[in-house]
Amino acid sequence: MPSPWGFQRAGLLLRVFALPGVSFAQEEYFISGPKCDNFASHYTLSSSEIIRAGISNTTANNVNIALNFERSNWATNSVTVDPFYTWPLSNGSQPQILPGSLLSVEEITDTSLYTVPPSVSLSRILYQTSTLNGTAITASAYVLWPYLPRGFANPNVTGLPVVGWAHGTSGVMSECAPSHIRNLWYQYKATYVLALQGYVVVAPDYAGLGVGASPSDDDDEGVRHPWLSAYAHANDLLYAVQAAQSAFPSLSRSFVLMGHSQGGGAAWAAATQQSASPTPGYLGTVVAAPAPGGPDLLELAVSGQQNLVGAYLGYGVRSQYPEVPAEDIFTEAGAARLRLLRELGGCSSMATVLFATPGINYTQTGWTDGWAAQAYANQSDYGGKQIAGPMLVLQGGMDPLAPEETTSAALNRTCEMYPQSQIRYASFGGVSHVPVLYAGQHIWLDWIEKRFEGVPVDPGCTQAAYESIRDVNSYSEAANYYLQLVTEAYEDP
Repeated sequence: MPSPWGFQRAGLLLRVFALPGVSFAQEEYFISGPKCDNFASHYTLSSSEIIRAGISNTTANNVNIALNFERSNWATNSVTVDPFYTWPLSNGSQPQILPGSLLSVEEITDTSLYTVPPSVSLSRILYQTSTLNGTAITASAYVLWPYLPRGFANPNVTGLPVVGWAHGTSGVMSECAPSHIRNLWYQYKATYVLALQGYVVVAPDYAGLGVGASPSDDDDEGVRHPWLSAYAHANDLLYAVQAAQSAFPSLSRSFVLMGHSQGGGAAWAAATQQSASPTPGYLGTVVAAPAPGGPDLLELAVSGQQNLVGAYLGYGVRSQYPEVPAEDIFTEAGAARLRLLRELGGCSSMATVLFATPGINYTQTGWTDGWAAQAYANQSDYGGKQIAGPMLVLQGGMDPLAPEETTSAALNRTCEMYPQSQIRYASFGGVSHVPVLYAGQHIWLDWIEKRFEGVPVDPGCTQAAYESIRDVNSYSEAANYYLQLVTEAYEDP
């Protein structure tokens, strides 16, 4: 029966589940070599590593290239030796320190190591967050500063306006922290734009990324990343904002939350948390292309049995429930490749090619029927729950990674249960996963500005369906570039 709220698809739905935030090939192919000859890393898998991982020479070649690409785009050395990410007891729980507590501050981070825009400054912080079971752990975040902060006529907003940003999937290992990546992972997709528009961006890396388990740790040791655990990431997001406000008194108490893909689910979950436990200063949430939660998360796991999605989700479940034997989730092939990914600190570029061999199941058939997978999915379910404050949801009609059908269903459940929710659903016909941030940029920027200005939002759920002013096929489908450091004067004339 159709929902009375009628949130519908804006365009043709491609029903393919894949990794939120990352596109990857559906079959193995040989990468002939890097496009650049100036990679800063030149790691080569040893014969023993290839044999132990059970991979082909083609996969080994591709892993070498992808891994060196990732390492060449680190802003600093490995997080295992970068002093910033090494805080006393940072690999264990610290129940005596409350979540939201500030642990350390790098007030001025060297922006020459990053590809951030001119007239933007950077800081990094370590703070205390909390797992779903209430264990206090250490996490990292970055703070992006504008040159000129945006001002508002609203007398209730004082200080520098804050947007808490939740990122999409960068990987599941400690090296994959956005604060450790030169372009901070989302560059002009969102975070750079927010800073250039006058907002201070507070962006958690998430637990297990940055501060996390080292490659030498046993499987059950160290802080591990609970991939797509929306409420765990919501904790990281809210506590990062709290810690940053403590670190920098000039920041406003008023803040807006925003997230995309994995971070979209986190931002939505944070909005439901604000309903149960409000934080003073919370103004609303922007959710873009949210990763699925609840039963849809299990469907994602089943459809991802032959790619890294299943491996990532299995890794996430074991991060939350380490008592579950690895062999109950992973096949021998999956466990061997995941071990290699962990030992090398590989992120999503490496994982994409490592888990691309056709015809191989990386997770056990039926593992999602187990109690741990079911509990993990239930804990990630944000649909149908009461939210606090207004929420803007952005969704592409041609999103194969976070399907519009799934987002619409979660919205319908929410609005059926709570018809007075202040939800605006903006769909964009012909637009895919990451491009929705570009297509809807002025919409979400205007929406954020209105929250700081104190513009009231009427109760109820509404939808706006946007279409391109020209033939949608005439537009660029996705970004075909990445940012690099300037090393010669002629590269920046």
